[in-house]
Amino acid sequence: MDSSAIVRDDDLDAREPVPAAVVPAPREVDWRLVLLGVLIVGGTYVWGHLGRGWMPYDDGALAQSAERVIDGQLPHRDFIDVYTGGLAFMDAAAFRLLGTTLWTLRLVLFAAFIGWVPAVFYIASRFVRPLAAGGVTLLAVAWSLPNYPAAMPSWYNLFLATFGVAALLRHLEDGKLRWLVVAGLAGGLSFLVKVVGLYYVAGVLLFLIFQGHASSRVTSDRRRGSAYAVFVSASLLLFVVALSAVVRRQLHAPEFVQFVMPGALIAGVLVRNEWTQPAGDSRARFATLARLLIPFLVGVALPIVLFLVPYARTGALGAFVNGVFILPVRRFSIAAWPAPPLRTMVAVIPFALLLALAHRARRALRPRETTLLGLTLLLVLLASGGNGMLYRGVWNAARSALPVLAISGVAFLWRARDADVRSPLLPAQAVLVLSVTALASLVQFPYSAPIYFCYVAPFVALTAVALHSYWRPMAGMVPGMLVAFFGIFAMLRANGSPLQSMGRVHVPGFQMVRLALARGGIDIPQEHAVVYDSLVPMLRAHARGGYTWASPDTPEIYFLSGLRNPTRSLFEIFDDSTNGNERVLRMLDARGVTAIVLNTYPSFSRNVTHDLYVQLQARYPHARSFAPFQLRWRE
Repeated sequence: MDSSAIVRDDDLDAREPVPAAVVPAPREVDWRLVLLGVLIVGGTYVWGHLGRGWMPYDDGALAQSAERVIDGQLPHRDFIDVYTGGLAFMDAAAFRLLGTTLWTLRLVLFAAFIGWVPAVFYIASRFVRPLAAGGVTLLAVAWSLPNYPAAMPSWYNLFLATFGVAALLRHLEDGKLRWLVVAGLAGGLSFLVKVVGLYYVAGVLLFLIFQGHASSRVTSDRRRGSAYAVFVSASLLLFVVALSAVVRRQLHAPEFVQFVMPGALIAGVLVRNEWTQPAGDSRARFATLARLLIPFLVGVALPIVLFLVPYARTGALGAFVNGVFILPVRRFSIAAWPAPPLRTMVAVIPFALLLALAHRARRALRPRETTLLGLTLLLVLLASGGNGMLYRGVWNAARSALPVLAISGVAFLWRARDADVRSPLLPAQAVLVLSVTALASLVQFPYSAPIYFCYVAPFVALTAVALHSYWRPMAGMVPGMLVAFFGIFAMLRANGSPLQSMGRVHVPGFQMVRLALARGGIDIPQEHAVVYDSLVPMLRAHARGGYTWASPDTPEIYFLSGLRNPTRSLFEIFDDSTNGNERVLRMLDARGVTAIVLNTYPSFSRNVTHDLYVQLQARYPHARSFAPFQLRWRE
């Protein structure tokens, strides 16, 4: 990264220059020192949260998938992986190198996080100076891993999308095609982690359409290529239809505003550009677009094709397609969480008004004004710990920011602005960050629990920074104070709090103890540790033959006990219910299972039927309860 590139022309004072002998030019802080400080502070802070907390079925599913890969099984062909399968291979390699524990998965996540921080800083530095970029990066850190440090695939989707955006910003600056390939590789790898990686790819495609138009206008004779304009318009119409189809099962007003409207607005700007800003004949336009699309799509395809080789060799491509694209649809009607009601968007109004007033003032705040604003924000922070309305107000303001940013971005991009003259790359940079953010936000669908916002929150912050360039000049201190406010709020009111209360009311962190089992290595709620530290050793004592059956939705039992899963399932919601009871009993007999664990309070699937439970009682007459589990065995 070139330090001179970080200081942008639009950061410079527009007044007449003053001789250096009269007023010495301010020295810019070296971006390398800022980045180093951010890495130390952010890394230390996240490390302190890395081993704290879990959702048993999340950690269990990740770990068991990796262990089944170590056993030679192929995701989707041999077992029903919840995700695409690439993460299971990476976690399996980590188990071989670092040991088979839950802590190992978090070490790998932390390594990826350390690589992600410079990418966030790089993106922010294209819009603001190094110190401001450092503050935005720490804001992104506070709203990410410390909220839920389990090695979930959505974190890797966030990291890879960030790497891809950084590569594309570099491409805008030097024009080299290799950065398009790198951005494509990020998309392909993101898909292999979890299918939602395709949302990043879609966001980049929107940007490439914009960039193709902008590039053509620089070199064209300004004739309109009607065939190309029709092609792009039809493609973008299909994109909006597809976007609506993705959320059609829960297409209510909140889902439309959060997940459909931002992408549709961007598509509308692109269509408008094609018909109002001629950029050359169709043949040249298609050639320009192809020069951008082909390197990117080659990068996307390369890791996917390599990953599919073992599936093609064993005739399991159909199983992969079914497991990645078809089977997950079963979850939508069960594991669903609606988007927040539209009325919650009212919470963003005070912050939007504050920014608007700061923009209109166009001067530095007076000391009295700065003090008053700082005290107000501090009081809100302090009161949010015990006042649920204030707590939810800050959360809702953050979660409602994207639709507001999308409307603002479209308004800024609708016509040329002074900021575009000062910084010719700004429109393309803004469209890139906004497009990826708009599509990446779909990670929250269909399960819009508050923690899912954290998987996209860093991009929301980067989008706000990108669009902030269009709001200059602005009263000093206001943006920085808001960055500090939301960052401190995340640290005090979100990081370390239980997921069950996140976004509703602040609950201080509960008592954590180390999971004493050999495959643990992380701190979990004390009430969980009491159960698992007792249940797992007793299960191992009664399970002969290396197998057990734990159901429903208890993949952590298999991993923590080291006993094998005799089924294809990690979660029973994916099972075929036809002759389900008979199939389970035959499986137990075939594997010689002597001890089982029944979950009486599953998170997603239904409890075992009464008929099956009666037959299991007869086969496994001995029982002991470890609420919510029941251990049953036979001698």
